[in-house]
Parts: sequence; structure tokens; C-alpha cells
Amino acid sequence: MRKEPFEKLITAVGHCSEYAVNAQSNIIRSYKDDGSVLTETDLYISEYLIETIEKNFPECSIISEEKLTSLSMDSPYIFVLDPIDGTDVYSQGFPSWCIAIGILNRDREPVGSILSAPRWGVGTPDGLLLTLFPGEKTLINGEPLLCEKDFSTITQLVVCSGSYKTLDFTKITGKLRSFGSNILHILAPAIFNHIQAAVFSDSFIWDIAASHAVIESVGLTMKYIDGRTFTYTDEMLARETSSGYVVVCSPEHIDDLINRISRR
Repeated sequence: MRKEPFEKLITAVGHCSEYAVNAQSNIIRSYKDDGSVLTETDLYISEYLIETIEKNFPECSIISEEKLTSLSMDSPYIFVLDPIDGTDVYSQGFPSWCIAIGILNRDREPVGSILSAPRWGVGTPDGLLLTLFPGEKTLINGEPLLCEKDFSTITQLVVCSGSYKTLDFTKITGKLRSFGSNILHILAPAIFNHIQAAVFSDSFIWDIAASHAVIESVGLTMKYIDGRTFTYTDEMLARETSSGYVVVCSPEHIDDLINRISRR
């Protein structure tokens, strides 16, 4: 993949981030058939980024949350787009939402990412921008992303809403966090110094792919709570959800965490 079109896509994401920030204070909520929240911002960003990807990566395929697009497994790359991950919290004025593009290769491996959370500050007034060009290192706001911390003790764990109903967190002495964006949940152990792990439940491919590429680039991993290796199945590529809880942590400590939170 050439750098120039990738950089044009980063510029397009920047435009969409500015658009979303300016529109957030006056947003009007609507609802999809499944009851999830939808806004005009989702639709605008979806169309804008799909057009940008099609123009700059004509040989690639796209999976977008808000628009059904054709998919070819012969494509060199698949761009997985979530125009606004965390639409519900976005529509209520919260800062914990993001624009997310994950890139999968022909083997369905996460190899690239553009992830913008313009109101989610990490020591900068410009929010959070993560970029991962296939074959290179992840940059966070233009600097290399490093993940050098102790994962042996869970002081903070990011969990999805509803997980407390079916998982047992009584053996976790640290704090539980929830932001409202699955992408940011998965990403948290890679970027926040005092968060060591995350747990999420059944999710669509666009709720996962952008963060998956980032966490793997810094040496973290994902595994289903029943021990299965996490992969992008035919069903997920066909717009169905993953199946079961998934844990994000370091490879050395993920099995211990799974054993501690699994309800027997």
C-alpha cells in the first residue's frame, strides 16, 4: 500500500473529525430498526470516507456500518469503517466516541488503522489520533506508541455494559471502567498507563478492527473467554457479530485474567 493515498485518507478523517465536533452540540437522534442510535453525522462521515477510500484505493474492498458495500476476498486489503463508534454517547454530548478505520489483509489479519477521537484528550487539546500504516509502527498524535507497563496486576479493567450480569469480577481488586465506545474500550490497555485489560461482548467487525490492529502492533492480544482464538469469521465479514466475550491483555497474563473473571 502506497503512503500517499493513506495520507489522503488521514486528511479526510481529520475533516470528518472537525465536522463531527462542530455538529455534536446540535445533533438530533434517530433510531435504526434494531434500536441503536443513528445521527446525520454517521451518514455524512460514512459517505465521505467511502468516497475517499474508493477514489484512493480502487482495488480494495470496504465494510461500513452505515452502508452495504460489495466485498471481494481477492482484494489486497479490506477497509472496515465505523463512522462514529459510540453514537449513543456522541448524541448525548459525551467525549468518548471516535471515527475508526481498520485495515485487514487477504488473510483477515489486522494490519492498519486510522482512529480519531477528537474530544478524547491524551495530553493534547487536539484529542487522540492513532495511525498505523501497514508494515510500520503505530503513531499516537505523531509519536511512536509504546506500551511498557506491568500487566501482572489489574488495577483498572475496561468492561462493556452488561458484562457484570454474566461475568464474575469479584476477584478483580482494581477499578472497572466503561466509556461507551467499543473501539476505545479495546484500545485502552494500549494507550492508558493504568489500564491493563479490557473485556467486550458480541460486536460487529467495525466495532473491533481499528483497535485490534493497534493493540497487536504493541504486543497485546485478544482471546475469547472460552479459550478460542479471536479471528474474523465468514459470518463477521457478512455483517454478523462475534460470538462470546473477548478479553484484551498481554499474551503472558490473558489466560490468568480469563480464569479469574469466568463465572463457573
